[in-house]
Amino acid sequence: MSHVIRIGRYDVVDAEMDAAGASSNATNEVHIPCLTNPGLSYQLDGWDEDTSVPAWIDGKRVELKIGHYDKNHHHWVLKIPA
Repeated sequence: MSHVIRIGRYDVVDAEMDAAGASSNATNEVHIPCLTNPGLSYQLDGWDEDTSVPAWIDGKRVELKIGHYDKNHHHWVLKIPA
């Protein structure tokens, strides 16, 4: 299932979301590819793990947290609070 994700002025059309568990419909991470979202990637790189990232997922307002940068896959991992 695809999701509409907006972070600031960026529409992230190629973000991926990971499910929290096989028996749960909840999601706990958003993966933002850097190659197709370079402006957003540079901005995320300047923030620390304590910074909230205001976002909208499928029209619902959420405050994401910086997780880490995945060097192997060249994407940012943002956490969705429970």
